Amino acid sequence: MSRGGLYSGFESYRVLTTEDIQSALKNGIVALDTNVLLNLYRYNEQTVDDLLAVASAVGERLFVPHQVVREFWRNRQGVIAGLGSASKDAQNALTKNATSTKDAITRWAKSVALPDEQCQQLVESVDDFYEELRNHVGNEPVKVSPHAPTSRDELLTKLESLLENSVGPALAQEDWDCAVKEGERRVAKSIPPGYMDVEKLDSDLPEGASGDYIIWKQLRIEGSSQQRDLVLVTADTKEDWWNRTARGDIVGPRCELIEEYLQEAHARFFLLEPADLLKHASALGVGTNPESVQDIERVRDEKPTWAPWTTEAVTAVIAELDAQGHVQAEVIREAIDNGGKISRERVYELDNRDESQMLRGFTRPVKRVTAELQADGLVPLGVVSLLHAVYDSGVKSSHFAVPHEVVELLSETSPLNPSVG
Repeated sequence: MSRGGLYSGFESYRVLTTEDIQSALKNGIVALDTNVLLNLYRYNEQTVDDLLAVASAVGERLFVPHQVVREFWRNRQGVIAGLGSASKDAQNALTKNATSTKDAITRWAKSVALPDEQCQQLVESVDDFYEELRNHVGNEPVKVSPHAPTSRDELLTKLESLLENSVGPALAQEDWDCAVKEGERRVAKSIPPGYMDVEKLDSDLPEGASGDYIIWKQLRIEGSSQQRDLVLVTADTKEDWWNRTARGDIVGPRCELIEEYLQEAHARFFLLEPADLLKHASALGVGTNPESVQDIERVRDEKPTWAPWTTEAVTAVIAELDAQGHVQAEVIREAIDNGGKISRERVYELDNRDESQMLRGFTRPVKRVTAELQADGLVPLGVVSLLHAVYDSGVKSSHFAVPHEVVELLSETSPLNPSVG
């Protein structure tokens, strides 16, 4: 057996240089993740143009896994609708703030015996101020409506041109089934990538929690075919893709991923965030606007919109589940009575279901009803799921839970049971 060197068998520990990255961008496969495509709807026009120009400069080496395109189409309308709801939420918030501000001024004016004329002037100035803000928010253009024909979506037109002959083939059904099982195995064993998506095991997605693994599988297939370095551009910064220091600083891809790609493609694997791709655009002979990097970082740093549950909203969801004959209503009630949890065994009992059957998708009716009531304005947008599966280990849920905020919100005497008058 021949001797090796310091990096023999430990190539994944090598921290690569800027020159290594630029070489891979100029000569390797450059792949785009789902979040990169979807975030194009969130960026300003200059940022979109810069990213598409860099991707175009890659030429025939540009690659998009089939699973990425599947996820793009599945989530596109939701992303667009979310952008529109942000404007609506801002308008509503401004209206509420205007009302509360005027009420506060009126109360203060009475307490200090301010003449009515002066009070009215202050109130009118508040109206003028908030009206200007509402007009500004209302005049912000919406790029595209989720209901508009795709032919009117300028971004789609650009993507269609860019990705011609760049999207990989779908997996054969047998290979797809194997990939889903392998993804589930990795989730259970915390093997990258994808194990951070464990909550998707209970989703109604055909791939469950295996979406990231299927993308990884398709990337490796392409890499093995071309025997080239691979650069995956992704906005996903979770630990099941990235290697981090003890302080949380990103070092590079997970060592396991580097080793797996090296074994199959005999080449190197790189991860780049979209902002870093623009920073290296000169390697491809493309000039970009410095503000585009700031725009990408703005979207990256945005906090997800969150809204609290209300008693009325919880009651509405449970009542609708009851009306539709879903056992999930009783599961939620019992979980609330038990401090927020209900065992897997008890769920089987309530559902009269044999324990040999899977509980995958059990929370779907809750999510569907919640979405329907949100559309009717009865449930706030941005609430967390009212019922979710908890996985202590493996791919089987250990129990189901409702949010702690809901447990605190509702006492045992709350009228959640339809028999209570």
